[in-house]
Formats: sequence, C-alpha cells, structure tokens
Amino acid sequence: MKDTAPKWERRAGLPGRAWDYDALRELVRGEGLPLGVVDLDCLERNIQRVARIASASQKTIRIATKSVRCPELTRHILDFGGKAFKGLMCYSAPEAAFLARQGFDDLLIAYPSVQNEEFEMVFELTLAGKQVILMIDEAMHVELLTKFFKVKEVPADFSFSVCLDVDLSLRPFSGALHLGVQRSPIRSLEDFNRMVRLILNTKHLTLSGIMGYEAQIAGVPDGNPFTPLLNPIVAWVKSQSKKAVARRREAISRYLDAQSVRLEIFNGGGSGSIKSTVREPWLTEVTVGSGFLQSHIYDYFGENECEPAFCFALPVTRIPEPGMVTCQSGGFVASGAASWDKSPIPFLPEGLRALPSEGFGEVQTPLRNRSQKKLLPGDPVFFRPAKAGEIAERFNEYLLRRGNEIEARVKTYRGLGQCFY
Repeated sequence: MKDTAPKWERRAGLPGRAWDYDALRELVRGEGLPLGVVDLDCLERNIQRVARIASASQKTIRIATKSVRCPELTRHILDFGGKAFKGLMCYSAPEAAFLARQGFDDLLIAYPSVQNEEFEMVFELTLAGKQVILMIDEAMHVELLTKFFKVKEVPADFSFSVCLDVDLSLRPFSGALHLGVQRSPIRSLEDFNRMVRLILNTKHLTLSGIMGYEAQIAGVPDGNPFTPLLNPIVAWVKSQSKKAVARRREAISRYLDAQSVRLEIFNGGGSGSIKSTVREPWLTEVTVGSGFLQSHIYDYFGENECEPAFCFALPVTRIPEPGMVTCQSGGFVASGAASWDKSPIPFLPEGLRALPSEGFGEVQTPLRNRSQKKLLPGDPVFFRPAKAGEIAERFNEYLLRRGNEIEARVKTYRGLGQCFY
C-alpha cells in the first residue's frame, strides 16, 4: 500500500503521529485561547538533524533569532546543539543589545545599521567585551560610521567588527533577469575589492566576516503545493544558482587568501539550503532559523529534513452551518508577496480547510469541516504558521510540551515587552 503520510511524518521515523488532536486538546484544556505550543521532543530531533549535517562538513550553525523570537528557546537550541552551534544572527542592533542583556554573545547583526542610536548600542556592547559584528554593504555605511567616530570619543585602539554582505542573486540573460532578493549592491569581485580596501583603510573598522545569502535557493520552496506549475522553473533556478553561488563564494575566498585577509566568519545559507551550503569548504558557518520550529513552508524544501515542532490554537466560536466551523482570530499571514503559502494551514484535526473567499481574518477564520471530529464552540483548532518567527509577535508565551505534559512556559519577545522593527 502506498504511504500517504506527509513527507515530514515519514522521515520523522516515529511509530505513529508525532502530533495527535485528542492529546493536544487535553493538553490545552483550561488554557486561554489563542495560544502557541512547542513540542520539545520534535524540536530536539530537529536540532540533532541540523547538528549532524553541520558536523559532517565541519561547519558550525548560527541561529537566526528572528525565526525564534524567544530567548529561552534560543538558549535551549544553543545548549542542546552543543559544539555544532556557535553564535546568533540578529535582526537589528536593538535586538542584539537585548540578547546581550539576556547573557548571549557572538552576535552578528544581519542587516545594516544606519542610525547613531544603533551605533551607540554596538559601541557600548563592544566596550563591555561582547562580540558584535555590524553588517555593511556600501560606502555610505562606512561614511556613517566615520561620522559617528568623529563626534564620539573612542579609545585609540577601539574597533568595530564589520561583515560584508555580498549579493548572490542569479542574473541570467546578461542581467536581464534578477532572481533573488534586492539586498546588497556588491555584485562583482570589483565591487567587493573596493569595499574591502575601504574597510581596511578606515580607522576603527575591522573586517571580521563575509555573508552571502542565496535567497533564491534557501528562501524559495521547490515543491510548493500552492504553485505547482512554478516548481519546475524553481528547480531550474536553484540548480543554476547552486553552481553560480559556489563559484562566486570561492572567488571571494581566493581573493581574500591572495590579499592575506583573515576572517572570523564566512557565512551562508539558511534552513532551505543547508545541505548544499555546507558542501562549500570556504564557508565556516551556515545560518539556520525556521528549520528548528519548522513552519509549514519549509515542508516544501527538498533539502530540509525537519518536522513540525510548534503550532498555535484558535477556539471555535461559531457553527454557521453544517460542515462549517468559525474560529476566533487567525489573521496571522506571513510577510512577503501575497499568496496562499503565506497563510497558516489548519493542522489538527485533519480535514479542515480555509475558505478562498475569506481566508484568515483578523477577527474570525471560517473553515470547511470535513474532519472526523465533532467540533463545538470552545474546542481548539490547531494551525501551523507559514513562517516561524513572525507568529511569536502574536503570543506573549509558548507552552513547552514534553509528551502529554506542559513542561514549562517561556516568554516571547512580545511577552518580554520587546518589539524590534
């Protein structure tokens, strides 16, 4: 008989479903809804999967904190991952400062900082002995830092560590197409050379790292059930990109060797590209975030081996007609180009579907109910979000589940009164 279980469920190697509606309903009985649940056993299996892939290629994993947004979960991932895990990739300087206060170190800020308030935060962290690396990708970023140094009294031996973000988009047909994301303007080895020279000749700056994120590989599913006609095109883009990205990062590595420039980190990849990224010997680390909790969009990546480790619950509030239920809230649609793969998906019980005419609403979400469960007002329905980090902005805490027990409750950034833009 053909195995019709979901891909993630088959590869989990479990004797049955990792998630069960009746068990989850009992787990949250008496809890206020909506709420979020993280399964620690699933999370730890995901951490082990990622660690094995990294260790086999002698790479370390840097955690993308914006895909977790919960300090205690980030700490658990670091601790459970052991030597295979090193450092955090933060969204912004304020997030890095917050995580430093929580006891974390080795903080790579993934996006450029351009405000004096942000420079001040990194300055204070560096003086305090924290390892913080700023991201830059154009001369204006260096100019802004230089202006900051002029108005700020800094020790003669003080230095900001910086990382150069290099564009790795695919541009076929002589650049007529741009396949990737609009990030860095460093698009050639000549551009890279100019920026390296500028940094090396600027007082108080140290070139500590290079980052090249292959978004058209790591961020685009190759088996997306919501856009099946595009999947062959995506597969072609990915196959071409993997070769081009490896060549460009190798050229950067060779250039740095020729110039005797030594780096602390050479970062690449993401949850959706980990297997191909770790093969590049010049890289020192790979970033992983969403794969730990496994939001549903990562089910559709061929390189991803992880299983769902979290979900959120909404209460049924109405039965508008037979075969329908309506849940309170639910408009937790992920960022990016608007499409169905950015919406949550009903998880448990099986057999629920959102309505194309209404989708997921801010105040209510109607669902077609073809499940075997009789759902009544007050019953929970469980969903998986499209992206892992953004959903944390909707909840003050996550319930941590171990087996059929709630082992702990941990605060999200929102629950700790933090909001980073």
